[in-house]
Amino acid sequence: MKNLLGLAVISGVLLSGCGDVQISINKDDGSDKVEDTDKKKDSDKVELVSDEMDNEKMSDTEKQEAILQFINEDIKKVAEYEVAAIQSLATVSGVNYIDDPTLYKELTTTTIPAYEKALEEAKGIEAGTPELEEMKNRIVTATQTFYDALILEKKAIKDQDEGLIEESNAKVDEYYRLVEAYHADMKLLAEEYDVTYEVDEQNVETDSL
Repeated sequence: MKNLLGLAVISGVLLSGCGDVQISINKDDGSDKVEDTDKKKDSDKVELVSDEMDNEKMSDTEKQEAILQFINEDIKKVAEYEVAAIQSLATVSGVNYIDDPTLYKELTTTTIPAYEKALEEAKGIEAGTPELEEMKNRIVTATQTFYDALILEKKAIKDQDEGLIEESNAKVDEYYRLVEAYHADMKLLAEEYDVTYEVDEQNVETDSL
């Protein structure tokens, strides 16, 4: 059978950035100004652009903290299960491929269960702002897409169906596009609130069969 993950390298991209996100101080913001404490508090507050939260206000500092928690805690939990699933798959695919029964067993006993937990964690994230809620939804879409790819591979191996392998590979390609777009927009959102967002490449070698 043709290997599902035909790309030369599988990247645990959702976890990229976890542990490497921090607040950076904007030295030009108010450093030469003397402001009344009450006025400063008012100026730090911004209206959330959400129809459901019109009356709720958060300071930029609170938004910074929400972003840090989202990336360093919430996404990190998703990433841990995702990486476990990808590393599991790498042990029986690419250069480590032995045969279809071995691959099928690893998929059903370890890879898919681990990725189910990643998807569950993604769906359970409670975002602190409307902007982060959008990011959460995109993470859910991406993890669901990769999960669907794994399920398609499982069925493809069981049925020995090359057509399903192609569908699975298409899902993997879609997953990468979704994650790449997520990182680009997450970086923009973080920078808006003076948070440094860096993507660390963490790769698992899975050369195609």
